[in-house]
Amino acid sequence: MLRQYENSIDDKRQFTALVKDIFPEEAKNINLILMAYNMGIAQDIQKANLLNNTFAFRYVKQLMDDYGISRVNADWIVSVWCSCYGNKVLGKACDISVQKQGGGPAIEDNKLSSGKSYGDLFVYEKSRRGNGLAVTGFRGDKNQTIIFQNRSGNENVIEIADNSFSKSSIEEAILTEGFKYIGLNAFSDCEKLHQVVLPVSVEEIENSAFENCNSLKSISLPILLKTIGDASFKETGLRTLDIPKSVFWIGDDLLAECQSLEHIKIPDSIARITDRMFMNCSGLKKVELHEKLNVIGERAFFGCSSLDFIIIPDSVQQIGQDAFTGTDDMFIVQCSFGSFAEQYCRKNKIKYQLV
Repeated sequence: MLRQYENSIDDKRQFTALVKDIFPEEAKNINLILMAYNMGIAQDIQKANLLNNTFAFRYVKQLMDDYGISRVNADWIVSVWCSCYGNKVLGKACDISVQKQGGGPAIEDNKLSSGKSYGDLFVYEKSRRGNGLAVTGFRGDKNQTIIFQNRSGNENVIEIADNSFSKSSIEEAILTEGFKYIGLNAFSDCEKLHQVVLPVSVEEIENSAFENCNSLKSISLPILLKTIGDASFKETGLRTLDIPKSVFWIGDDLLAECQSLEHIKIPDSIARITDRMFMNCSGLKKVELHEKLNVIGERAFFGCSSLDFIIIPDSVQQIGQDAFTGTDDMFIVQCSFGSFAEQYCRKNKIKYQLV
């Protein structure tokens, strides 16, 4: 089914209808398929390099903890997604084979040889941002892929603490549902970090959280995210960034020095392009602004040498110094007659086109 209707995966309504049409008499399996789908397993499989036990157990645990699914059924449906979609459809490397329901487990629990649980490898402190614990470190030997646990004993884990994994060798960071805060410099300068999975519960990403993570090519931001701090994704390998409409505040230098960045769309919840937001993004070619935007900050697009065109809406009433210095030689602004953008272009000798 997944091979024949692969394009339906990215359309929730179409995929849901398709599953129900193909398995009309199998309500239990329909529910299992859609539960895992709604958790985002398909999109995470698309981004993963290797579908191994560590990757899969996150979903098994969440199905059990959040939905009350039995270990057997959770194991079965996650193994189906990994093997059938990940391996057979997408050709991903996969260490997991599908077991018959009741014949598992195909996915092993994360237990250590000492008998301790995976969660015992984490170091915690009291969170300073909310009611719960913050992760400050990880003591495991296998630290390339870390699945951050949302419980420690009887307490909720809600935060990745400031500086906790900065300059570490982590390659994949998977946060389970319940985390709300990613602290200052939490993963900064992690040169090998190439995959980050964030749950819907994350609300705040602090300053420089992922700064200088050069191997990070893509990230899916949670749909309930509220704030993103200064330089959070500065000098990463991101090609684009989909900022959710829930975000109402972003800091300066957000995507500065991201030379692989090609396209960005600003949601209408953001009224300001912050200072140096895209400075020296030399690969940036397409920028989509909205009709509620008020401010374009200083050096916002400074050094964007591939940017040759931008539409500035009439709502913009402030444009900072050197906002478009260093753009493409053919750079032109499209704006309305009498708009602030037209005045700015005249004053700064920037080519413009009236509409």
